Amino acid sequence: MRRPLPRRSSPSASRPASRGLGRAAETSRILYELTPIVLRNPAAAAENGVLIARQAALYERVLRACEESGRFRLLQPADVLARSFIALEDGYGVDVLTGDLSPETEQQWLMDYARIMVEAV
Repeated sequence: MRRPLPRRSSPSASRPASRGLGRAAETSRILYELTPIVLRNPAAAAENGVLIARQAALYERVLRACEESGRFRLLQPADVLARSFIALEDGYGVDVLTGDLSPETEQQWLMDYARIMVEAV
């Protein structure tokens, strides 16, 4: 069953919901706005691929370190989990920027997913 999205206060029609969320939100908004360019421009697509690869590598390092510690067990391969975390961040990020989801709820849902996919042993 899908949980309803906890809503933030309704954003004003005259200002984007991402206002007031800080520099990270502004950076995210710009990256989302570049998507049409990435889809049409091979050079932009290549740069986007580099960004995704760097994000995935960071997640993979953390996930592998958790597993190698012997204190955690990954329920999917580290590379699959890494890309899944990125996809969730991207999807939830749009909801945060539009005001449909609070940053705190986004963080909680990402942590919930991590607790499901990375078991403490």
